[in-house]
Amino acid sequence: MDFNLKELVDQLVKMKGIKRELIVDTLKEALYRAVQKKLGSDADIDIMYDDETGELQAFYFREVVEEVEEPQLEISLEDARKLNPEAILGDTLGLKMEADELGRIAAQVAKQIIIQKIKVLEGDIVYNEFKDRHHEIITGAVRRFEKGGAIIDIGKTEAYLPYNQLIPSDRFRVNDRIKAFITDVVKTPQGCNILLSRVNTMFLIKLFELEVPEIAEGIVKIEGVARDPGHRSKISVRSVDQDVDPVGACVGMKGSRIQNVVHELSGEKIDIVPWDEDSVKYICNTLSPVEVSQIIIDEDEHSMDVIVPDDQLSVAIGRGGENVRLASQLTGWNIDIQSESQMQMMLEEAKRRLLFIDGIDESTADSFIRLGYTTLEDLVAVKPEVLAEMPDISKAKAVKIIKQAKEMLEMGMGVIDIDNELEEKLNVPTTALSCINDELAEYIADKGYHTLADIQSEPDTESFAKNAELSLRRSRQIRYSLQLHIDDLEGRKKTVDGKLDADSFFDFSKIENNEDESDTEKKEEKSDNEKSE
Repeated sequence: MDFNLKELVDQLVKMKGIKRELIVDTLKEALYRAVQKKLGSDADIDIMYDDETGELQAFYFREVVEEVEEPQLEISLEDARKLNPEAILGDTLGLKMEADELGRIAAQVAKQIIIQKIKVLEGDIVYNEFKDRHHEIITGAVRRFEKGGAIIDIGKTEAYLPYNQLIPSDRFRVNDRIKAFITDVVKTPQGCNILLSRVNTMFLIKLFELEVPEIAEGIVKIEGVARDPGHRSKISVRSVDQDVDPVGACVGMKGSRIQNVVHELSGEKIDIVPWDEDSVKYICNTLSPVEVSQIIIDEDEHSMDVIVPDDQLSVAIGRGGENVRLASQLTGWNIDIQSESQMQMMLEEAKRRLLFIDGIDESTADSFIRLGYTTLEDLVAVKPEVLAEMPDISKAKAVKIIKQAKEMLEMGMGVIDIDNELEEKLNVPTTALSCINDELAEYIADKGYHTLADIQSEPDTESFAKNAELSLRRSRQIRYSLQLHIDDLEGRKKTVDGKLDADSFFDFSKIENNEDESDTEKKEEKSDNEKSE
């Protein structure tokens, strides 16, 4: 069987980049399998290829015998002498397989093997070329759209860009040139799959490396990235050279560099933030141009309450909480934005809660708030010896205050039980609580909390904090304020001379130390005097 395949082999070598010997081996294997399909698996077959002439030949061998028992391996002496008059018993004759002897099925087998093998060889070449190019940007042309994504022509092969890896604002057509980020290179039996993405955070970083030479050279470092693909991104940078402004380098002359990145990201807004090792300054930079009035840090929960002017609250939070969410991702801190008026209301609410504790009057409550004890958690965490350093606070009184604060905190974090009649009264907007203003109400409404009944339905404070995407500190304040509101509705609390009566709210008879406070203080003072003497 003669095939002039020299031109075909040369063409495959040139177009696919496959080594000539691999292509020849593939052709020989295909023909071997085709002949084997025709003659049987036990047949003795040999395939020969002449690289100079492009001639591919198949030979099968038969042993000369007197009586044929295995037709695939033997030939009679009579038939052998028709082919070679000098044949004798025991000789082995090599017979050439002609093309018309193969038949349609064997030829089809050869074709399938060639196609499959060429794909595998081509896939190996592509895999070896791209296996070390993870996390690189590549440019290609859109060739077609399939059900699950777009097929991108990247030169020697095609890559796959799933729909969920496209920026929501992307609008591409066939033959459009696009950039994408290589997320994975997978070798398969059918070849090689290259997966692309345009929403990956690294795509944004690599675009800046392409546009900003200072980043590529290592003069400007990217310290963090937070991204909401298609909407907004924040990227923090710092410079290792004091003479180089990292923000200016990323923005470029008249914004040329950052505009190129924005254009490639289909109009995605990008905030360039100067990085700072001081967490407070870093967060202020992240929220710029919003002016920050005050920041309250909670190291234990790794959270910050950021106070801003009333007229800048909506800007600081962003549409749907996007700005503060990206700032939290970028800095790694849980950030809670509050307005100055809202903070004032929270301080008043804090004072109201402190007045529930036996032994705390308005003057003491004001002192606690000035020292930073604005929540029940603050009181529970402090040691009695520290509170006892305050005027008019003995150690015994401090112990009692902390114990009452703990009981109140446990109540505020637990399940809030109500009856059916009261449930109807809670079907009111969340702004019924003094600690929730219009902006906060709109924010938690997006999370499904439209009424006080929605907040009450949560099993505990941690669940509310997680589902509402609020800090645990803020969630506790809201839940405790809700409990106070419910008690107001039920008429549990009374007032004495215009002040809150804590005894109507807690049963202090259950507190272990039932000694009269004045007696306890006297005993403690006496003990202290004895020690000093």
